[in-house]
Amino acid sequence: MNITFPIVSYRENVSMFTGHQIGGVEFLSEGGTLERARAFQLYYHLQHDGGKAQKWEQAFTRKVLELSTDNITAVPLTSRTLETDIMDTTVAVARRFSLMFALVSMVCSISLSADWVRAKVLVGMAGLLALALAFLSTFGILLWSRFMFISPIGLISFPMLGLEATNRLHLATSWWRTDETAAVPERLGRTLRETGVPMTCTAVILAVTYGVSSVTDFPGLRTFFLFSSLVTVFVLLYQCTFLVALFGLDGRREKLNRHAYAVCRTVLPRSEASDKPLIYKIFCAGGHSLHDAEPWQADKRSLAGLLHRCIDTFLAMSVGKVLVGSCYLIYIGVGVWGCLNLQIDFNLRSVVADDCVSATFYNAEERFFGKFGPPVSVVVVNGNDYWREESLNGLLELKADMEHSRYMYNINETDEGRFWLSEFLSFVRSAGVPADNQDNFMTVLKFEFLPYKLHCSYTPDVVLDNTTILCSRFVLQTKGTYKFRDIVKAVHEFQETIQKYNVDALVFHPSLFFADMLTQILSEAIRFSVVLGGSLLGFVFLLTLNPILALFSAMSCASISIGIVGFSVLWGITLDINSFMSFALAASFSVEYSLRLLLLFVSVPTAGTKQTAMSSIVGPVSLQHFVATLCAVAVLSTSDTALFRNYFKILFFTILCGSVHALFFLPVCLSSICNNLHCTWAPRNESSYEVNGTVRRQNSRPSLH
Repeated sequence: MNITFPIVSYRENVSMFTGHQIGGVEFLSEGGTLERARAFQLYYHLQHDGGKAQKWEQAFTRKVLELSTDNITAVPLTSRTLETDIMDTTVAVARRFSLMFALVSMVCSISLSADWVRAKVLVGMAGLLALALAFLSTFGILLWSRFMFISPIGLISFPMLGLEATNRLHLATSWWRTDETAAVPERLGRTLRETGVPMTCTAVILAVTYGVSSVTDFPGLRTFFLFSSLVTVFVLLYQCTFLVALFGLDGRREKLNRHAYAVCRTVLPRSEASDKPLIYKIFCAGGHSLHDAEPWQADKRSLAGLLHRCIDTFLAMSVGKVLVGSCYLIYIGVGVWGCLNLQIDFNLRSVVADDCVSATFYNAEERFFGKFGPPVSVVVVNGNDYWREESLNGLLELKADMEHSRYMYNINETDEGRFWLSEFLSFVRSAGVPADNQDNFMTVLKFEFLPYKLHCSYTPDVVLDNTTILCSRFVLQTKGTYKFRDIVKAVHEFQETIQKYNVDALVFHPSLFFADMLTQILSEAIRFSVVLGGSLLGFVFLLTLNPILALFSAMSCASISIGIVGFSVLWGITLDINSFMSFALAASFSVEYSLRLLLLFVSVPTAGTKQTAMSSIVGPVSLQHFVATLCAVAVLSTSDTALFRNYFKILFFTILCGSVHALFFLPVCLSSICNNLHCTWAPRNESSYEVNGTVRRQNSRPSLH
């Protein structure tokens, strides 16, 4: 027999659409007759019968997978395949968390190591414990409140780890810059005076932004943002209590000149260990000595300190500032170009492993059956006077108009595409029965048309009441709508067509759920950006009473975000609900980078020393934060799931753009045009600032101005 495609006639006046059953087709030279097909699909519809249907699906999956040979590839897809693969992916990624914590622990041990006495290695390990306690507390509250756990919640662990690492590094750097001869409470107070405001302000802004963003129609986003808001608050609480308390205890150990690892053993400073063995000098000696000629400075004894001094020297030159300004213009141009090319799309394969069953099925479906989209049902609801001529003509014209869409393929001559109302009118004319009023119409429909053997297939298309039709539907076949972004455009066109007619109708297919999600995700992203910008403006203004600084902080955050989104788009990222959550977490980094640096900048007393003093604090912290966060997200780069690889791309550009801003763009911009900015709080008294290689300390009491 000859098989035509995509419509095949297998009996007289009987044809069917095979675009979803036969794929990878090749035609004979004369046209529509098939010569060869490389794929076909079989559908089985199960009755909902408790656990029997589920057991049948499991047995079906195992059996189909056994059918694959060297020449035939058989791939099943059931109602639970995607859900099962997502859960398996979640478990696989969870195993990477242990590797992430191990890498970050190593980085913390190295970055917080000064010498064998001043090192804050145990504090670094305790910081990870504080983060774990914050997650445990947040999970407990949400699960106790009966919130459902969703897989993307695990993504929050990576930026929260970076936030915790930044706070810890900033605390350690500020501690090392205090006077070693001062008492422990005094040193701790000076440390918190310098770091407390940026830590608190950053956490409050993020918590408020996430909390307001949780008021959304998406249940998954609601849970995600609530979790993010709560975990941000708990991270701040545990760091301000648990971690700071450990800093105090570790300060007492340091005051007694005890070893950072063997905390019970007192060791000698390097200047007093000249008569000790070499191995003692290498692995034990350290700490403060009264005989030291110069104050100890951590940033001059680390690789990060060396790098930041080189950067500081470069930025002090006019050529360096011009070069940085030119690079910034290029950066903004590329970022804006990438943002303008942002596409809204979603791919089900991105949420599962590349080699799982559902991903294999979707790959084959797109390859062989991607020409045609899903069949959509147009449902006419809220009743309709079908027996009136104007109502009949309106429905028939609506169907004809929708069939002329560029997204529709005409299947009127097939069993799937026939409209029950057109067939009913043909039946009435051929039988010569009256159907010009409600009673006659309903009588003929219920007792003559639908019971007839040739028309019984239309029974599911009409929902009848005793005297009226509650709703009805007709099916249209789409084309060129396999991808969700094309479905969004098609649905928008269908809705515009329906609005031209006085008909209350809906377009539905299960895949349109994702189309609705993509339609609303852009508005959610805009709302989140507005809330974040408003929170940043408001809190910075309340903190500093300086509108210029508040505006500059928002512009800095926007600059980092433009780079993140633009460069991520150029690396193949599209906007969907998962990437939106990733971009929302990336915004927390942009706030952290810009706000922490700005608050430190306005707290430096002398305008001429702002850039040098600021870079002496921010430089080592930014470099160490870059390394720590990169190690945290690097474990995702080799993931077999596109969702987590995309998340790595976004976070990679986040820490890259944020670090470049903190090390180059913001210092040059601030020192060039904003030297007169000040704030209402001023940690100007008990803090030291490095200026031209010396340490200057101010001992005046704090002033509010």
